[in-house]
Amino acid sequence: MNKLVVIDSDNFKLALNAQIYKKDPVVNNVILHVTVNSDGFTGVMDMDVGAITLNEFVEQIHSMNAKMKGSATIKETYGESFIRMEFDKTGHIIVRGYMNTFSHKLHFENKFELLYLDKLDKALADTKSWQETDL
Repeated sequence: MNKLVVIDSDNFKLALNAQIYKKDPVVNNVILHVTVNSDGFTGVMDMDVGAITLNEFVEQIHSMNAKMKGSATIKETYGESFIRMEFDKTGHIIVRGYMNTFSHKLHFENKFELLYLDKLDKALADTKSWQETDL
């Protein structure tokens, strides 16, 4: 499994890898492997999401980058874990999230410069580098 760090700023890192099970008939047919490092706090988990939800998140990031406004959110289908990005008044991107496993919980909030949004958009567009498909 290749993990692609799609954001690597001074005090925030986000790595995503998606395993998509196209033959699986359930709504949450994607396991999204997430690693977050926010100001030294680290969380690693798998989020169960759907392929449609994943595609919507990628499109929301692309729209944010193109229009320089808006937000993007990905949330577990049946859980509480999520990652949300949105612009603040100064043009930075605020990232908030909640990672919940059976034994640990991590709330995080951080911000990063606009240039990282463009890198994120380009990295997410290169689906072969961060998505694995089991047909």
